[in-house]
Amino acid sequence: SIAANLFQSHKSEVLANLAKEEGVVEKLLTRLFEVSKADLMSEMVYEFTELQGVVGYYYATKLGEDPLVALAIKEQYLPDGEDADLPSNHLSSLIALAVKLDALMGLFSIDQIPTGSRDPFALRRAATGIIRIAIENNINLNIEQIIKSNATLYKSYDQEALVNFFLERFYPLYETNTSVVKAVISSGERDIVELDKKIKAIAAVAVTSDFKELMSLFKRVANIIKDMSPSLKDAIDDSLLAETAEKELFHAYNKIKGQTYDSYEEQLDALIGLAPQLANFFDNVMVNAEDEKLKKNRKNLIAHIYLSFKSIADIKEITI
Repeated sequence: SIAANLFQSHKSEVLANLAKEEGVVEKLLTRLFEVSKADLMSEMVYEFTELQGVVGYYYATKLGEDPLVALAIKEQYLPDGEDADLPSNHLSSLIALAVKLDALMGLFSIDQIPTGSRDPFALRRAATGIIRIAIENNINLNIEQIIKSNATLYKSYDQEALVNFFLERFYPLYETNTSVVKAVISSGERDIVELDKKIKAIAAVAVTSDFKELMSLFKRVANIIKDMSPSLKDAIDDSLLAETAEKELFHAYNKIKGQTYDSYEEQLDALIGLAPQLANFFDNVMVNAEDEKLKKNRKNLIAHIYLSFKSIADIKEITI
């Protein structure tokens, strides 16, 4: 099941959060699979559908189920609104994630995809709920991987459409220029937690007074290599660095590229710190030199800087 896959992928976090042994948590999960939807068969939920989960919680408590199982039955539908509470622990979060992922993949597989304002199964809310749960609990959930790894459980469908459906849900979550969110998504990142961290890092820099000028400079980097298919495998030959400005840029970039950073903010600061050397490079170095070796080497240098930035966000997508 999806919940079992999630548990295996995030076992250490779940066990730490619940402060229980692995075998105990596995038993709780197994029991949860058996009873999580049992209340849907009751007359109470038949009459009052909004009590799904709530009634199950009281039934489970009365029948002596483990308190964590009873609570997870109630919290599996959270969040049930834009600013609603999230599941209170990792066991509840696992079942809530699984319920929502199952709904999304199942309904996409039978072509019940929201269009316009029509969303009868609240799939937009489900996707946003998954994002919120993952971020709040620091659960590294790669959207593409989770969809792909569970694809065989459903009829074949357009998995890319579901990935994009998730990505669209990120835009309303941040009070920043939408191009910042687009730039991070365009980097290729698909892990929910890392997407959140990268968007927040770029958004923090975007409010600074010199950001627009910096972006203008870094977009020149992107424009120079727009006809290339840049790769970090494209070597920079330091023996071909002829001009002082390109040597200075190479050494400045070389200094920061091998470092380990504690946050994306730190990494961004280091990359933005290349601005003086980049400006000097553009002012004093002819990138499209007549000598093909020099031209290629200079473009490779620029490409490496672009790709380092793109590991966080695709700078050419930022329009501030």
